[in-house]
Amino acid sequence: MKTKLITLVGGVALLAGITVTPAVFASEFSDASKALSGSTVLELPAKAADLVAKTPVADQKRMAIAVIKAAVGLKPSAAVAVVSTVSRENPATAPVVALTAATLQHERINQIIKAAVAAAPSEASDIVAALLKGFPQDYGVIAVSAASGSPSSGRAILNVVADNVPALQDSIQAATVQFASTDGNLPVASILTQSYAQAVNTGAVTSPSSPRISVAVAPAPTIAATGGVKISPPTLGPPFTPVPGTMSIGVSDTQPQTPGGRIYSSP
Repeated sequence: MKTKLITLVGGVALLAGITVTPAVFASEFSDASKALSGSTVLELPAKAADLVAKTPVADQKRMAIAVIKAAVGLKPSAAVAVVSTVSRENPATAPVVALTAATLQHERINQIIKAAVAAAPSEASDIVAALLKGFPQDYGVIAVSAASGSPSSGRAILNVVADNVPALQDSIQAATVQFASTDGNLPVASILTQSYAQAVNTGAVTSPSSPRISVAVAPAPTIAATGGVKISPPTLGPPFTPVPGTMSIGVSDTQPQTPGGRIYSSP
């Protein structure tokens, strides 16, 4: 377990450009675990944010990794709330906070990204860039979740995707040109879908069949792209299957029931 922990943290730190030795992280993780131990789900986010804030600025990103790992280990259900609070109180740490939490709870990556970006919108581009380095296959979910957290950052988010997914660079740039809006609020999901289709048509991405956009948990098939990069159609939806149709129940839809419950015949 300890070896897996060090490997995980080392990978996150490397992606974030942070230098950390196993001994240093072990010490910081121990301190964070002790400080947060005994916290309730409601108390944990604020305590985690305060612990990062009290750390010298030069060490805050490194401490943020330890704090998120400790907090998620203590209260897994509080992960999104911890990401939101730590990112809001310490915006510069938001990229590494989101990356660490998404590494620990990948099944909640969309919620984690949205929470981090909504809490620290000034860091939207850096959050997306950090997550794309860690999870390039999830570029659709990453971009759409980030845009839902900060709609006005849509153009900046798409620019980051273009920079990090070379096979889609030209098609994303061509698609965004169609929008003259300067507020950045662009239809990210539609643009990614259109960009992938255009990349297939121009040969930037070669597909044995027509591209598919998946909104299910199952990963989309791997598609070979130029430059030795592997790219699949963007998965844009959250990891759940919605119930078809809608249901609305109002007062007029209910019927009064006779007190006493059901009447059963005697045996």
